[in-house]
Amino acid sequence: MNVTATRTMAAPPDRVAAVMFDPARDPEWIGGAKSVEQATSNPLALGARTTRHGGFMGKKFSWTTEVAGHDRDHLLHMNFVSGPMKGGTVTYRIEPVGNASQVSIRNTGPGPQLMGWFVKRSVGKDLGRLAKLVTG
Repeated sequence: MNVTATRTMAAPPDRVAAVMFDPARDPEWIGGAKSVEQATSNPLALGARTTRHGGFMGKKFSWTTEVAGHDRDHLLHMNFVSGPMKGGTVTYRIEPVGNASQVSIRNTGPGPQLMGWFVKRSVGKDLGRLAKLVTG
């Protein structure tokens, strides 16, 4: 599976990143994340792990990500180290576009491509919730 969802938001990259890159705020905008456990005091440090609890398509589960790359206000790349997407990745990108930001989430990992359609739809809704938070 390899899917990307993109949305332009009427907010500068730093405002988007303040919410998007803070795992503690995931339940506010990620539909499948109901609670979060951070393993370190700096969740953006290389190797930092965060476990999220929630679900997708009616199934409850937990998943842990590990930070593999971070560029302040522009990029957060994480590897899935446990859960149903174990072995996959998720990348958050924020690019300035005038006074706005182009925001994308790319998920890669195991699973049939048909599942990718559901993931892309879900991530698109997540970006909609994120846009509401950052444009207030």
